[in-house]
Amino acid sequence: MNRLLAQKILQHESRIDEWLRAHEKKSPFYLSADVRDAGFKVCPIDANLYPAGFNNLHPEFHGVAAQSLRNALADNGVYPESKLLVVSEEHTRNLFYLENLHVLGHIFEMAGFAVEFASQFVLPDVEYENGLCRLVTAKNNTVVLLHPELAAERLEQFAAIILNHDSSSGTAEWIQAAHKPVLPPWQAGWHSRSKACHFVHYRNLVAELAHIAGLDPWFLSALDAPVRDVDINLPKDRERVAAAAEKLLAQIAEKYAEYGIREKPYVFLKSDHGTYGMAMLTFENAAGILDINRREKNRLFRGKSSVVVRNYLLQEGVPTVFYDNGHPAETVVMLAGGHFIGSFSRANTQKSTRESLNSTGMYFRPHAPAETTHEAARIAQLLARIAAVATQREIDELLAARHTGKALCP
Repeated sequence: MNRLLAQKILQHESRIDEWLRAHEKKSPFYLSADVRDAGFKVCPIDANLYPAGFNNLHPEFHGVAAQSLRNALADNGVYPESKLLVVSEEHTRNLFYLENLHVLGHIFEMAGFAVEFASQFVLPDVEYENGLCRLVTAKNNTVVLLHPELAAERLEQFAAIILNHDSSSGTAEWIQAAHKPVLPPWQAGWHSRSKACHFVHYRNLVAELAHIAGLDPWFLSALDAPVRDVDINLPKDRERVAAAAEKLLAQIAEKYAEYGIREKPYVFLKSDHGTYGMAMLTFENAAGILDINRREKNRLFRGKSSVVVRNYLLQEGVPTVFYDNGHPAETVVMLAGGHFIGSFSRANTQKSTRESLNSTGMYFRPHAPAETTHEAARIAQLLARIAAVATQREIDELLAARHTGKALCP
């Protein structure tokens, strides 16, 4: 990270922390934020409300995570010696995801809770015996999942439902109908959340921080442009996307010229409701959007769970200056109840510093506690906390909209 940028932020660290604490009276149950550091700027490029990286935390952070999750549960009226139902994703062939469930269960047990697991929907291609299926993780641990029907029948046994499922294709009725805490709220799954809305809230907050630190907010946020109601297979719709990209690239170029940055501007085109790095491509010029091939159209047309993408976000590309063992890397910060519970590097053996690292070729390296106290790490944690406040504002907005019909952010 640029030394001057770091100093500008950290010399006001206590005042910024005081300002941020005033916004953190209510925080998401848990969250992870992907933070990219280009040297000349640093910012979150995504925030995941249902994080799947607990297996990537350094073991020395498990106790910290247990304490923070215990406090977050208490804030929702759920206390130790009760039982939790953790609801998993359906992609159980991903053995590292299963390891994430195993570690998350272990952390909840450290916090004093009994834990069972269930899938939100019926798992394909697995065998259930007496309503249970047993799956082996990447490290040969066993995770036992309840059949959704059995989980629904036994709901009264659980004090809370913990979602580790982002509900891209919707939320199961048995979870919607549950008369107990569902954390995070199912209403904020990717069937409803919008990256564009998230970053509106994030930029509003960063503008306040930048005022305190005497910075241009651009150094801590990415420019973007939402494009809605798109069929990426139609030339006229791709022309709309390309026109928006051309305008955004010009805005980025203007900022580069203002600050003497010798980088070539580029943008990510991604699903506005997407996750897992799916439905995403990178472009250095608008013409590239007009000329995408069939394979690229197919990649953009459907996201996770084969959900058709209609709304996109064009986001300023932020290259990374970090490497792990010679491979481009970025920082993933984990929070629970607004508190830092660890971080890790996401690196990729097949991608460049200008591409998404959340794709084939990625690997993860846990950060030991000593690594999380350096300047760059502290700033990443600070920005992740701001992303969490922005996400809580999204949650509040989504919950209010269901009662009032109030329109969400444009």
